[in-house]
Amino acid sequence: MKTILLPTDFSKNAWNALFTALKLYHDQQCLFVLLHTFEPELANILGDRGEKRLGTIYQSLEVESAAKMKEITDYLAKNHQNPRHRFQALCRPGDLIAVVRQRMEAHPADMIIMGTQGATGAERVFLGSNTVRMLKNIRNKPVIAVPESYDFQWLRSVIFPTDYMQHYEDFELRPLVDLITDWKATLHVVYAAREFALKPKQESNKALLRTRFKGHAVRFSEIPLDKTLSKTLTDHSNAQKADLLALMHHKHSIFEGLAKEKVVNRIAFDSKIPLLILPQFL
Repeated sequence: MKTILLPTDFSKNAWNALFTALKLYHDQQCLFVLLHTFEPELANILGDRGEKRLGTIYQSLEVESAAKMKEITDYLAKNHQNPRHRFQALCRPGDLIAVVRQRMEAHPADMIIMGTQGATGAERVFLGSNTVRMLKNIRNKPVIAVPESYDFQWLRSVIFPTDYMQHYEDFELRPLVDLITDWKATLHVVYAAREFALKPKQESNKALLRTRFKGHAVRFSEIPLDKTLSKTLTDHSNAQKADLLALMHHKHSIFEGLAKEKVVNRIAFDSKIPLLILPQFL
């Protein structure tokens, strides 16, 4: 049985990430762990009576969180009749990343799925702050980030960009391979560059990827990098009508390149499809 961790802040975006997870793993035996963390705002605990007020505030937040979590579990009990799926609901005080780390140490999860944050005013942002923090700090677990407006129906086409500079271990690619296997999806391995002549190391890693994805529907393609990397990948994903964009979290990888185009939480990436961030194993 797979364990899927679903951090939630009870927003519309978090609900959509939950629905996406349920559909993505519809045919799999899964335990979905709904996790909400809460912390009081600093302004509410300042002053001479801050310590005394802190206990009251935490108690209030706990009651509020439990009520909102019950709305989710009641909805699932009434509307989600999949015998392969089980649910666990957790509300914990503390910082999201710290709580997730503690949870992972005691009860490892196979995947983390959470929502992203879209446009805010005149600014376009890559991902919500909590999602960015998750990707930066929880680097040894795969994370799927789901855009708020995305309505997942199936997984037919997956884009996997690479510069062929990494030696991909089989276990690093396992979350991606599992998904394309379950859905019989086509995997598009994409090399975006200004010139396509490969060095011996790149040739070797490309051959390795052919071995890693043997038995699956895989297409290797090259696309000109005539704009920013993020814009190039977005346009290609749209052209292929892709359902998922998978990125590796290695140092000096495509993901790191995306982060360097702008500060990570301000990247004008505007992905309209979910992102799968594969883990980095040290």
